[in-house]
Amino acid sequence: MIDKTQIVKNNKTMLYITYAIVLAFILFNYKTVLSTVAYILSLATPFYIAIIIAFILNIPMKKIEQLYSKKLKKKGLLRGLSIATTLILAIIILILFFSFIIPKLGESITLIISNIFNYSNRLVTMINDTLLKFHVNYAINYESIQEALNNLDLASLLSSSGNSLGSAGINLLSQSFGIFGFFINSITSFIMSLYLLANKETHIKQLKKIVTFIFGYKESVIIFDIGAEANHYFNGFVSGQLLECCILAILMYSGFRLTGMPFAELLAIIIGLASLVPMFGGFVGFGISFILILAVDPAKAIIFALCFVVIQQFESNLIYPRVVGGAVGISGLYVLLALIVFGNLFGFFGLLIAVPSMALIYAVGSRVINIGLYRKRIEITDKSIKKLEDVDEDTPHVYRGM
Repeated sequence: MIDKTQIVKNNKTMLYITYAIVLAFILFNYKTVLSTVAYILSLATPFYIAIIIAFILNIPMKKIEQLYSKKLKKKGLLRGLSIATTLILAIIILILFFSFIIPKLGESITLIISNIFNYSNRLVTMINDTLLKFHVNYAINYESIQEALNNLDLASLLSSSGNSLGSAGINLLSQSFGIFGFFINSITSFIMSLYLLANKETHIKQLKKIVTFIFGYKESVIIFDIGAEANHYFNGFVSGQLLECCILAILMYSGFRLTGMPFAELLAIIIGLASLVPMFGGFVGFGISFILILAVDPAKAIIFALCFVVIQQFESNLIYPRVVGGAVGISGLYVLLALIVFGNLFGFFGLLIAVPSMALIYAVGSRVINIGLYRKRIEITDKSIKKLEDVDEDTPHVYRGM
């Protein structure tokens, strides 16, 4: 008679041995394993880009679909019309950007490059005069700065870059293939994003089936709960932050135009893009813009600073709370910590995802901790720690915040 207990033990032993062998192989060949995994994952790069495109387009598409649903009841027509309207709006925004903003930016950058020696000389002279007034025994050597700028040889750099576009040869051919591949991947990603948007409920259902099949019912419920919370934070933060940056750039541009600031378009774009990084991003943009104004027209630097402060205070106190709202809802300490950690790990992309990621980590962590404390009959306030003996386990409880 076959001993089933012995068979189960043997199967577990073989499983442990196999696991140990696989783990040892990964540890001793981790570079090869990581490169192989990275290569396999890179094969689906257009799909990852499609997910990002679909996620961004889905934000306005949901609002548009809600508006159309009041008049249209047929689901297929409603979804198709919503996607078409979203794409039309996106195309209009891109046309406006490339027809108005890009030429103005090009003019500003060309003017800065052509006058860079005059601007640098004026800025160095002003700094040296200021240091002299405060009796600081230090002066910036303009000759060394001029030599560095001469070494850059901006004129030949611009001309050579222009000539390279018209030159023929192997390099141009390889670049053409690279551009062609990028174009094909972009088109593929865009088409895939449209499929994702058109049948997003079906794809979400399929994903839920796969996750439930792999992890089981209880674990999959937890995963879906965390996923829904992550979608809430990222959706609210991305849509709010992008809209807030556009509003800030428009307000800055209007203010700079009214006060006669040079390079109004360039300064507004710099501050708007920098404000994608919460809290101190806008001030980084202000610092860069202030140096540009100081080099071009020092007399307008103070006016620029006052204009920035007034618009920034108006935007942060009246517009930002209404646009972004309480979608994230974590303290400034955690925001700064997230920016430092994610920035060091993932660079500029880490700065963009730092705040919603920290909000998700905070929400999940606080929920786990609060549930654990509740099961242990422990209540913690800012003044005391209590052991609760008469709490009913079946009593419903809401776990919110730390």
